Amino acid sequence: MSIVKPTIVEKWQKKNKYGRPGTPLNYTKVAIHYTGEADVKGSATVNYFNNVVANGTKVNGKYVYASAHFVIDLDGTIYQLIPTDERCYCTNSANRYAIGIEVATTGQDNHYTDATYKSMVHLCAWLCDRKGLDCKKDIIRHTDVVGRAYKLCPIYMVLNPSKYAQFKLDCYNLKAGKIKVSDIVNCTNGKGKVTVIPTTATTKTKYIRILKDVNIHSKADFNSSSVVGKVTAGGAYTVVETIKRTGTDMYKLKSGVYITANPKYVEVFEK
Repeated sequence: MSIVKPTIVEKWQKKNKYGRPGTPLNYTKVAIHYTGEADVKGSATVNYFNNVVANGTKVNGKYVYASAHFVIDLDGTIYQLIPTDERCYCTNSANRYAIGIEVATTGQDNHYTDATYKSMVHLCAWLCDRKGLDCKKDIIRHTDVVGRAYKLCPIYMVLNPSKYAQFKLDCYNLKAGKIKVSDIVNCTNGKGKVTVIPTTATTKTKYIRILKDVNIHSKADFNSSSVVGKVTAGGAYTVVETIKRTGTDMYKLKSGVYITANPKYVEVFEK
């Protein structure tokens, strides 16, 4: 069973010689990176690639050649800048065969927020699933390409190899259908917890019953632009994931749409 594509915000970089030359790519590896400075939003990295680099702006008197296929933000938002069938300038000699993913980090050790980690696993597993890649072998670090003396990247995964191994295992298990996105636990946040494969006792299906007519959305937000319809009181729907948000959480339904988790509108039950 294929993995459902994660929600991706498209921020296409215009074609240019500095970051998006349009060179064809048939990727066989997925390379993870970090943006280089903790607690800086991924959206700032997107802006740097798409505006400073893509427009040929000199930095410290030099042109910069850099880009990434994807950038993952501190809130878990996944941005895509380059199509997966074109090369980016992210992983040195591996540019000719690897997808490049820049990831925002937090804290003095450059670990990941819970939302960021979950998006990392989802995205990497999905990218591997598209090409039939082995998550345990084909998800690589920038350092694996250039060596530790050149760059420690992503620094947390280089300095904490056991967490890197757990991350790849989480991707592997998600791709294999042994866990769901909602099961993923951030192993990098210092709490000592890792994702485990649920037992039959913990795999009850979660449903919601609609208490009041309420909008459904194409994205995990409450913007009017994402409203795609309405469900009426009395209906029941399968929940596949709980989306943690600032403010009111949302549920992702089996049909792929999102709905409020506000108990005024929905009631949760399991079977």
